Amino acid sequence: MKNILCKNCGGSMYLDASATTAVCRYCGSTYVLNHEDTDYYRQFYQKMRSFLSLSKDEQDRRLKADEIWQNADDKKFETLDGQTIEVNFLYSHSDRTANTYTARKNIIFHFEEKSADCVERFRKAVSMLDYPSADTKSLSDFFPHINGGFELVDGERLLVITKGEDEYPLRLFGTLSGRHVAWIISRLENLCCVLEYSGLAHAEINPDTVYINPYDHTAYLYGNWWNAGKHNTHSGGIFLETENNLINLRNTAKEMLGFKPEEKVIADGENIPEALAEFINGKPKFNAYEDFAYWDEMLIKAFGERKFIKMDTDDGEIYK
Repeated sequence: MKNILCKNCGGSMYLDASATTAVCRYCGSTYVLNHEDTDYYRQFYQKMRSFLSLSKDEQDRRLKADEIWQNADDKKFETLDGQTIEVNFLYSHSDRTANTYTARKNIIFHFEEKSADCVERFRKAVSMLDYPSADTKSLSDFFPHINGGFELVDGERLLVITKGEDEYPLRLFGTLSGRHVAWIISRLENLCCVLEYSGLAHAEINPDTVYINPYDHTAYLYGNWWNAGKHNTHSGGIFLETENNLINLRNTAKEMLGFKPEEKVIADGENIPEALAEFINGKPKFNAYEDFAYWDEMLIKAFGERKFIKMDTDDGEIYK
């Protein structure tokens, strides 16, 4: 998938719900796509939408995945010992710290020399994750597993983590219906409870750092762990508080519903019930455990008892 860089600050831009305008998440610049780019993104999203409508049939999924990965781009890196590393990636985004590439079975973080220390910050933050002794669901599966790293020329670094083939950045799914956003909130609340248990704050829970598997309704917090650490500490100039995990969860939900983080979600009846809007717009509870319990109450008010909703929505429901 093409990556549009901001002409003002160089950061990655994301598309609005119409897929016609790119917006920079850092400086706020906007760029109206030309006809060629608009056609490209609409075709890409059409493939993604058809992918989401598939059943759990393994053969169908693999065939459709192969079709999607025909859009893959490639990037080469030169290591200090003379090796060439080629990365085939479906999606990439850049911020002030790193370039992130989503490959089929890995996520690769590329750091320039000025940010090379982020490799160790990433490793340190992930190493501080802790899990309840009664954990029977392998909660560690939903957090990074480091696969390796490389020293590049000019002091640059690569860090590689593993991912499943059916796991994609949440950003690629565009605007979703309220029911789909609800199950994503449920999964993120669970991850925030793990962070709370570990005493950790993650400063950048957002659609680029969260990955989902649309088939089994799971979510993973893979990105930007260099800006994570213990509650009430600093990391990379950012003061970390566990409350921000829950604030960023709500901002992520806003974006997936088509709103900006600073906007209030507007209830519209069936798609965004009042209880869903109230939860997202409201202030988080004292800790993640209380917030999760509160979410369970609001979820039932919004949609009734929990049930699995297959992501087989039509185009209009996913990309408004």
